[in-house]
Amino acid sequence: MADRVIVAAPAKINLVLRVGGPGPDGFHPIATLMVALDGLEDRVVVEPARRRELQCHGGPDGPDNLAWRAADALEQAVGRALPVRITIDKHIPMQAGLGGGSSDAAAVLVAMNGLCGLGLSPDALERLGAGLGSDVPFFVRGGAQWATGRGECLSPQPLPEDLWIVVCRPVAALSTAAVYAAFDRLGPASPPDPEPPDGPWASSGWIENDLWPAARVLAPGLDDVVVALRSHGAEHALLCGSDGAIAGLWRSRAAAATAAARIDGALAVASPRPATENR
Repeated sequence: MADRVIVAAPAKINLVLRVGGPGPDGFHPIATLMVALDGLEDRVVVEPARRRELQCHGGPDGPDNLAWRAADALEQAVGRALPVRITIDKHIPMQAGLGGGSSDAAAVLVAMNGLCGLGLSPDALERLGAGLGSDVPFFVRGGAQWATGRGECLSPQPLPEDLWIVVCRPVAALSTAAVYAAFDRLGPASPPDPEPPDGPWASSGWIENDLWPAARVLAPGLDDVVVALRSHGAEHALLCGSDGAIAGLWRSRAAAATAAARIDGALAVASPRPATENR
């Protein structure tokens, strides 16, 4: 067994998020383009221990953390105890729509698989991740993925080129449940178009998030962030996922970095992260 394994757990944004109305089970079908980010990530360290421990700097410790449940899932899959110490240094804000908790859980699956020599395939890890949360399989795979269903059905997509993202902190803590409830109150939604968009990322109409009107109702201050990003040259500004973080998109790293230095609440300048770095 190795001394320890360190895995970067990246944030993500949804460049496209189409949402349908809730089904009988209460879940909303989605069709979304998720992109892992290079430049905003948590750090997950897994090392041998006599009993399982989980310490999260900036988030919940122990069994309250989704990463703990990821360790549970691995133990159940292999049929034996896997005592490890898990340390998570959080840099991804919580309740931001950036996927930090799901990414940490995926990182634990990957790290424990390597540390304990389990030999589970990426596909097997993705199946375990699907039982933890809809975004976890994506974070096992990374890169750019078109996701449908609840988000667990993945299809690889080319990484957007010449894309630089300024991620801004949430102006309010929005829960996913609250945003979806507001979405339902705004009126009936049609089933989402399951086909990914064609053409380059900056094409007209390519960037969309059906939850934006609901998020604006809950947190009107989000509009101010969008105005600030656009005033500093962002070609697009969008809700990152289902919660409160906002991202601006540029074609130039230098322009994005200049904007980030001038915008209150700018958290990071990031770019798409290839899938090979997270498998």
